[in-house]
Amino acid sequence: MVLSEANKLAIQNVAAHIKSETAILGADALARLFELHPQTKTYFPSFKSYHAADPKVIAHGTKVFDALVKATEHLDDLPHHLDKLAKKHGHELLVDPHNFVLFSDIIVVTLALHLTSFTPATHTAIDKFLEEVGYQLSSKYR
Repeated sequence: MVLSEANKLAIQNVAAHIKSETAILGADALARLFELHPQTKTYFPSFKSYHAADPKVIAHGTKVFDALVKATEHLDDLPHHLDKLAKKHGHELLVDPHNFVLFSDIIVVTLALHLTSFTPATHTAIDKFLEEVGYQLSSKYR
């Protein structure tokens, strides 16, 4: 997918805004995923709770959002940057690739709720970015 310069700027602006809030946003998004798509809980059998205040939800949500922020620094080479994560998800964790689509939608909602400057143009750019991230994470399944 080709990201325009305006898309890249919008994505990087969102990353700058969320960089210091990855724990809050990540936990919120992950808890929303578990609530709306309970089948995703099967990938986290060690979690005792699936709420945003649970330490394991916070830790994993932070990890996901930190990885997304880091990916925004590699917009011109996402396939290479995400290769290791794609292999882990495709060969070790065996996450159903459809879950990337589900989580992407949840991430967009979470960002829209937390960011006052989440414009339609920002929404479009983030959608494109998350679609590409999901595609790359799914690439090692084929």
